[in-house]
Amino acid sequence: MDYALTEAALLSEARQATGLERFGDDGFLPALRILLDCLNLEASLNEGGRLRAKGAILMSLRNRLWANACFEQHPEILQRKIVAPLVIVGPARSGTTRLQRMLSADPRLQHLTAWEGFNPAPRPAQAAHGREQRYAEVKAFLDQRRRVNPEAYTAHPMDADWAEEETILLNQSFCGFYALANFDMPSYRDWYLASDKADSYRYMAQLLKLIAWTRGVAEGQPWVLKAPPHMLALDTLLAVFPDARIVFTHRDPVKTTSSTFSLMWSFFRHNTDNPTRETMRDIWLPICEKMARDSIQARTTIPACQQMDVQYDDMNSDWRAVMRRVYAFAGLPFDAATDARLSAWMEQSTSENHHGGHRYSLEEFGTSAMEVEARMGFYRDQYAIPREGRRRC
Repeated sequence: MDYALTEAALLSEARQATGLERFGDDGFLPALRILLDCLNLEASLNEGGRLRAKGAILMSLRNRLWANACFEQHPEILQRKIVAPLVIVGPARSGTTRLQRMLSADPRLQHLTAWEGFNPAPRPAQAAHGREQRYAEVKAFLDQRRRVNPEAYTAHPMDADWAEEETILLNQSFCGFYALANFDMPSYRDWYLASDKADSYRYMAQLLKLIAWTRGVAEGQPWVLKAPPHMLALDTLLAVFPDARIVFTHRDPVKTTSSTFSLMWSFFRHNTDNPTRETMRDIWLPICEKMARDSIQARTTIPACQQMDVQYDDMNSDWRAVMRRVYAFAGLPFDAATDARLSAWMEQSTSENHHGGHRYSLEEFGTSAMEVEARMGFYRDQYAIPREGRRRC
């Protein structure tokens, strides 16, 4: 099998697979070139890692070709409005997924599903925009992921029909957490953390418009979105969605940081010939710290009426009280029907394991609660976040 990771080969293969030539705006190419250089020079890929990297890049390139074909045929899609999205932002492992998926039970709010996130673009000349094939591809992909990497599924369960974060749309621009989570590439990491993410956020918004159009949803129906990486780009997020209402989630930073190590290890270790757990500490402790510091600074420029805070402990102790606050913030009534929907989701999600659950310790990653607290204690102090127990998670 050809595992070549070169720009020319990948663009050619994507064009051949789709029968299309034009990618549209080529703003994604600088990020793709940096990613490919680092995959080839720094990532120490094993055979499986090279195959997975190539597959992910080709999936994005094919979707870009299909999306551009749709935009060219229906330019009105890009004129659609995304009005006042409710955006959940917080450290990974702080309850963002639970909050997003709970809100996704409300039909008044649109949400991104996993199958639409990985395959957002309609397929030309296929019935129902190629929905059946697009769905089947993602279902097969997630089923294989569950078999090959059960640790990742346990940490972050996914299903083709479940709500998923728009990180997978940002990955379509090769400027997202996919590469950070799966490969150790210092040069890419430095570039990503310093990069202007405007192009990737604008394209994410275009894909959300495309998905809503494909669904036949009326313009203006609000979205519920969520992604931890928004902590690094709140100014960009608000430039694209100036009327966004942002819900910030908070959890003990020792817990979120150590859980992030464990989640990222479940992806990373399969892709390299040189996996070490300490690598996760070296990569993700600085990133977690930067996410926290950047978001604290950015929030000083966001109007108070566009932001609110939710503590992880409060969701655990009285989710109804928290959700009433969220609904009031979103300008939506929290009535008996809403309560019934969210209660049903809570019951179903427990049986289906939407929340995940995995066991790990900081010592496995060559660090300690004291070291993490020394780096992340400022975040706890900023939001008066209570400490959780120090047992294994």
